[in-house]
Amino acid sequence: IGFALPPAVRDSFLCYNGQELESNQSCSDGLFFGLPLLSLEQIAEEWKFWRTVDEDPSAGANDEVKGWMTSCPAGWVRSEYSCRGWLPLITDHVGNYVGVDLSPPASGGGAPGQVILFGRDFDTKVVLWRGEGEGGWGRFLQFIAEELESGDMWSLEAQSQSSDDEEDGIGYESYFSNGGSGTGRGGGDRAGEGSAGFRLRGDYKGWPAL
Repeated sequence: IGFALPPAVRDSFLCYNGQELESNQSCSDGLFFGLPLLSLEQIAEEWKFWRTVDEDPSAGANDEVKGWMTSCPAGWVRSEYSCRGWLPLITDHVGNYVGVDLSPPASGGGAPGQVILFGRDFDTKVVLWRGEGEGGWGRFLQFIAEELESGDMWSLEAQSQSSDDEEDGIGYESYFSNGGSGTGRGGGDRAGEGSAGFRLRGDYKGWPAL
């Protein structure tokens, strides 16, 4: 990919290579806000797909599209729709990711290794809480472990049978037909009848993570 992996990312994948989800009849969600950790093979597949988006005149190579891109905090992430320095590690299977940023702007406040939210539906790329800095992935994993143990942030609930497929028209639609992991997934509908999934608690009770 042309970038060195942050030590925390390298060390974590030496311990585990992705996450094997339960069947659709139990819990089809992952541990990260209900999203699964990708394997190294899946990371490579997703990263390679988005390199085709870099050259697409309707998306990654479109100056007007780039003009819509922002980051939070401002200037911490490149104003791009797609970027070879963004390594996807966690996915919602509809083209959005939590991953590490290996090439933030030199003049901004970001640092290589920071954990960011990015993807086809997010014009604003976000540096996540506890994910800032070179060691962001390690701190982010610690934060997730603490939240899973406390049970304060989200709960495991029965999946709603309503569909959000109409939202899949947002963003880079070729993700579902040209090689992204959304191909053949029915617009991201992963849950079977009677399955359970993670939902936020507190002020945002019942909301999905993304």
